[in-house]
Amino acid sequence: MNKKLLAVALATAALAVVPAAFAQSTTPTAQQGWYVAADAGYAALDKGPYDNGGIAGGVKGGYRFAINPETSLGVEVGYQYLGQVTARGLSSDTSGTKSQLRGTTAGLDLRYNLSPSWYGEVRGGAFYAQGQGLTDNVNPQQYLQFNRTQYYAGAGVGYNITPQWSAGLNYNYYNGTGRGVDLATNVYTVSAEYRF
Repeated sequence: MNKKLLAVALATAALAVVPAAFAQSTTPTAQQGWYVAADAGYAALDKGPYDNGGIAGGVKGGYRFAINPETSLGVEVGYQYLGQVTARGLSSDTSGTKSQLRGTTAGLDLRYNLSPSWYGEVRGGAFYAQGQGLTDNVNPQQYLQFNRTQYYAGAGVGYNITPQWSAGLNYNYYNGTGRGVDLATNVYTVSAEYRF
């Protein structure tokens, strides 16, 4: 009988504690206002004649609207450099040829504050891709340039160091394709953001 009473008491205590542990702070944590950010990291390209990566980096800025006490929506524009990647394992006349991808972005950033210090976010929008590289076929022979509006999408987590500064870890996918050249790139970065 004592074991049953102990189990009921523990279950009752657990049910009382769990909601408190997951309850959000009553103090609003969503950011609102202008912000600028920069990121740097690694761009990985595994398409056609390319199977390696390079240094990537970018800048962006925008305005964030608080849509509830923990969530904000940012409208932003930016520029992203996605590095140069060398072709490998091809005939001598095309092996060593470098691709290049860069472009401007315009999109949305949805941020949710898990606590006053930690946040998670998802982002996406239009990517005006400017690229050059070998065509994506069995025996790439042509080196072409393209300008095409595509898309980007990503997610990240971060930490609010102060009310103005935060740092984060991010993953983004940039669809950089055009004219038979496939430079779709996965990018892993660290970022810093300043809010006005």
